[in-house]
Amino acid sequence: MAQKQLLVILSIFVIIHAKSIDDKEDLQVDVTRETRCHESRQARVGDKVTVHYGGFLKDGKKFDSSFDRAQPFTFTLGVGQVIPGWDKGLLNVCKGEERHLVVPSHMAYGDRGAGNVIPPGATLLFDIVVVDVERVENEDELKEKEEEKLRKRQEAEEEKKKLEEKLRKEEEKLKKEREEELRRKEEELRKKQQKEEEERRRAAAEERRRKEEEESKRLEERRRAEAERANAQEQRAKAQEQRTRVQEGTRRKQEEKEYEYYEDYYYDYASACGVGELDVKVTYKPGRCLKTAKNGDKLTMHYVGKLKSGTQFDSSVDRNKPFEFTLGVGQVIAGWDAGLEGMCVGETRALTIPPDQAYGEAGVGSVIPPCSTLVFDVELLDIQ
Repeated sequence: MAQKQLLVILSIFVIIHAKSIDDKEDLQVDVTRETRCHESRQARVGDKVTVHYGGFLKDGKKFDSSFDRAQPFTFTLGVGQVIPGWDKGLLNVCKGEERHLVVPSHMAYGDRGAGNVIPPGATLLFDIVVVDVERVENEDELKEKEEEKLRKRQEAEEEKKKLEEKLRKEEEKLKKEREEELRRKEEELRKKQQKEEEERRRAAAEERRRKEEEESKRLEERRRAEAERANAQEQRAKAQEQRTRVQEGTRRKQEEKEYEYYEDYYYDYASACGVGELDVKVTYKPGRCLKTAKNGDKLTMHYVGKLKSGTQFDSSVDRNKPFEFTLGVGQVIAGWDAGLEGMCVGETRALTIPPDQAYGEAGVGSVIPPCSTLVFDVELLDIQ
């Protein structure tokens, strides 16, 4: 999924400001579905806005769509993360609102265009559905919150001081009560100890008589316990004999089941594109290779992507912006994860990737047809 987004969404994050020499058209904003919301809920500069969108050229050709990917796009409004036509055309939108933008070239990608997807000087049409608006507080609001926190903290400290004074007074009162209680208990203890001494003398005489009776009972209980142990041993022997019979019956049933046979059937439904083989060719390898790419490494690459017919559909070289990703965690297509392992910094390779390891039956919009074999010329710039 990450590689699919690379081929069509990267152009939105890489903003190219182009100046037109001739007359410039104005941005056209049509509200196709109005949703009213409080001013505090309307998108302003610095807020995070999440949208679904479809992008078209004036001839009706679709060049990008988050609807096709079923993945909305989130960006910060008014800070240059998207084209100027979006930064201006989506000000004050509400969640759930829908707008149609006609963005002239000088507020889009100018005279350079965007690869083979958007021609130079193109006016772009966008149908946009606002999924969410997340308010990001500005400096004044943050300052106001900090002042409110300080005020509450000061109030809490005052309340704490009052509580501590109240607790101190209560502690003094409890201390006096504890001292009086201690004196009372000491007197009670003296009387109790005197009484206990008298009771100990009486108890000693009673203990002697009791021991004599207990010795007689002990002899009787010993005879009874010996009889109970003999009976318990007999019961355990009978229980063990019963368990042995049950285990023998279970074993016989298990042996009978081992003669039963079952057949399992496995059905394999082939992909409409078929299964291909990845072809990796090393076109250049430096003399010294101190570190090679492995799963989990963060790689920085330059690449040029073409269809098997030779038509180029993407290039980081043309944008002069290398591509970074983590190898072996599914951030790129399977053909990249498999074909880049073991590369050295400075090494170049040619990857021919079958459809089942690229974009399969789905393709990527009008850029990559379904079941396309892709050819990439790649160069590893750095390993982290």
